[in-house]
Amino acid sequence: MDIIQILLLFAGGLLAGFINVMAGGAGFMTFPLLLAAGMSEIEANASNFVAVLPANVVGTAVYRHQLTSVRRHLGFRLFLAALGGVIGSWILIATGEAAFRLVIPWLLLFATVSFALGPWIKLKLERDFAFDGSRWLWLSFLLEFLVFVYGGYFGLGMGILMFAIYSIFSAMTIHQANAIRNVTITLMTLISIVIFAQAGIIRWAPSLVMMSGAMTGGYFTAKVAMRIPHHLVRKGILVWAVCLTALSFWRYH
Repeated sequence: MDIIQILLLFAGGLLAGFINVMAGGAGFMTFPLLLAAGMSEIEANASNFVAVLPANVVGTAVYRHQLTSVRRHLGFRLFLAALGGVIGSWILIATGEAAFRLVIPWLLLFATVSFALGPWIKLKLERDFAFDGSRWLWLSFLLEFLVFVYGGYFGLGMGILMFAIYSIFSAMTIHQANAIRNVTITLMTLISIVIFAQAGIIRWAPSLVMMSGAMTGGYFTAKVAMRIPHHLVRKGILVWAVCLTALSFWRYH
């Protein structure tokens, strides 16, 4: 790596730290930079897990006090995250790099629409059909598990999908949802990294440069996010989700 590549990777990691703590999906910012550093798509994907890990680790630490208010079912959610990470990572290694190019934009489009309409859908169901999301926990857990499988496979936009599920099936605030999202994604990411490392598809030097940027960006963003009003955080996440979806269609179609 030359100095330009190092600076670009660090800057990409810095931006990834900001985005991942707030909304998730920063991989679409970092993945092209890892490709530009000379990696294959499989290597860039696997290395991306290493690069953005600190954002979720720092987010978990900052939001740890929020976990006490949502600790019910947290152990089961961590189990789902671990199992989904194993399955998704195995699928990636077994099927190769071509398959995810076709489906990612559509998954992100679904996630963005779900997140945007989540509160309206929940309100309508509660008003017209006496819908109580707590009675459909099994469906919420099933959807979360599928997201974790997807996360172990590629992971871009995973946080947005999780926010959409929480907004429909729970009464959690954005900050409570952020707490669960960060701790479960951290566990899933660690498991995926172990699997990818054993398969020999992680390029460690560029990953660690980007990781240092992500650690810095994640720390400061998490501190700021806790002070931003709920509706502003949500609007920020939605804006990023729209941009992320548009970028994915431009890149992969």
